[in-house]
Amino acid sequence: MKTDLYTKVILTVIAIALTLNLLKGSSTPAMADTKKFVSIPVNPDGSINVNINKVNETMDVNIKSVERGAFYYVSPIPVKVNP
Repeated sequence: MKTDLYTKVILTVIAIALTLNLLKGSSTPAMADTKKFVSIPVNPDGSINVNINKVNETMDVNIKSVERGAFYYVSPIPVKVNP
């Protein structure tokens, strides 16, 4: 008898929690990311045209941080440096 009462109480608590979760999810509006992305034109062969104005100086390139999933679905971009 106690097992039956315990099971009914637990299932009732789970049902109430799921109902509250459903109501909470439908009343809270979804918020979009605030990240801004830019489209870059790509050449037919998949390359991208880059114009570097100061070629006489050494260019310091330091990547400070990258989001964990930034390159998850992206293949590496080959880079050629023309002298």
